[in-house]
Amino acid sequence: MILHPLSPASPASSETIPAWKAVAAAQKQSAPAWWLVAQPDHAALAGELAAQFAAPGFHISDRGVVQAIALHDAGWAKYDGGGKAGGGQNTAPRLLHDESGRALSFLQAPVAMFVEAWAASIECAEEKAGALGGLMVSGHFRRLAQNRLHSVEDSAEDAARIRKFVEKESQLEEARFRRQSRTHAELERLVDVLQFCDLLSLYLCCGSRASVQFPQALGQRAIVLRRRGEVCLLDPSPFGEEISLGVAARRDPIAHTEANTCVLPVRIS
Repeated sequence: MILHPLSPASPASSETIPAWKAVAAAQKQSAPAWWLVAQPDHAALAGELAAQFAAPGFHISDRGVVQAIALHDAGWAKYDGGGKAGGGQNTAPRLLHDESGRALSFLQAPVAMFVEAWAASIECAEEKAGALGGLMVSGHFRRLAQNRLHSVEDSAEDAARIRKFVEKESQLEEARFRRQSRTHAELERLVDVLQFCDLLSLYLCCGSRASVQFPQALGQRAIVLRRRGEVCLLDPSPFGEEISLGVAARRDPIAHTEANTCVLPVRIS
């Protein structure tokens, strides 16, 4: 689950920070309530962003690539619910909360939960977007797994669970490769695109107003996002013009005098 704090937003700052740092800060921010964005819905937004790419060298003509991006977190539907576009059933399963009653962010998910969700997401992407979809989503999660193994001191049991996931997916890689036509280098580039769309969508869903830089580049230039009112400006931008999208969210805790569901608007150029 992605937490979007329902509290006065900090004004946009001229300081540029890593995009992932901004997302992590929003997940830890104190607030009286939150809008919650299901991971399958966040992934569907990432796919919609990918479908709008129009910059030279960044346009995505392969529908399967866009579909894989849109389904990359479909396996979270069991825990988060989410719309059908993301693989869910428009359900709202019982949410996990910490001791203070705060809904658990995706960054707090237990290892067993996220490894299961990763595997289910890969399976869904491969079923609906073919071998290339499976390769892209598997490559994405193997990168996350390797980063986790090198940066977080998990229990021996949890670390073994992550390593087993990586080993299994590595063994399946060549069989998937034989069923599609992309090279290894082309696949790595597509995983980069997926991870950019993923991080951009996370930023848009979490409510941060920080100026941020993405680890991916467009050509030789790092991609930077700054705010102009409610519009997010990317420089350089993969989009041909300003686009307006939205992502479904639900309120936690439930309010008795206010709306408990909404569509968070997204305006980006």
